[in-house]
Amino acid sequence: MSSAFILQDYNIYLVGTWGGHIHMCSMSNSVNFLDTYKQHISPVNYIEWSPFRPDVFLSCSSDWTMQLWKQGQFTPVLSFTQAQRAVYTIRWSPNRSTVFAAINGQQLEIWDLKSSIFRPTIVHPAAPGVKVTALLFATGTDCVLVGDSEGQVTFYQLKNFSVVEGQEKINNNEYIVKAGSKGQEPITYCFYK
Repeated sequence: MSSAFILQDYNIYLVGTWGGHIHMCSMSNSVNFLDTYKQHISPVNYIEWSPFRPDVFLSCSSDWTMQLWKQGQFTPVLSFTQAQRAVYTIRWSPNRSTVFAAINGQQLEIWDLKSSIFRPTIVHPAAPGVKVTALLFATGTDCVLVGDSEGQVTFYQLKNFSVVEGQEKINNNEYIVKAGSKGQEPITYCFYK
């Protein structure tokens, strides 16, 4: 189970369930869900709100998928699948609105939706016998910290990713959200190695 609070309003939060649903909840209404997002078919492992848009969030699940959601829209804007493995963590870049990273135990994936919505920009496998267990973007740089099952933390600097400043952050994210929400069913992109 996972949870995520909206950065702009700590009264509203999301809860991912073992059944694959994501419930929007309110601290002031502990009896009812405000909304329910249903797309995952296995436990929701992680949810994170966009640091650029208060109405956009990512989720990942043991069903091998990652979903990009817009608050109030009950089908994903975009759906991603790279490997046939559970996705344990998904994190937005704090510097680029179209970049996020995900880990599935065996590899780190960096996605840049400005470059491609079909496949990750970077796929970095874990060392043999080691599981990737934790993920964090460093603020103010294009660096990612990755923890593993041996207690090691590896620091990766992303090449050819420039930090975007000001209004372009919001415009990039709005473009991605609008590209996937023209009233059509979301498309799931699958690539297997």
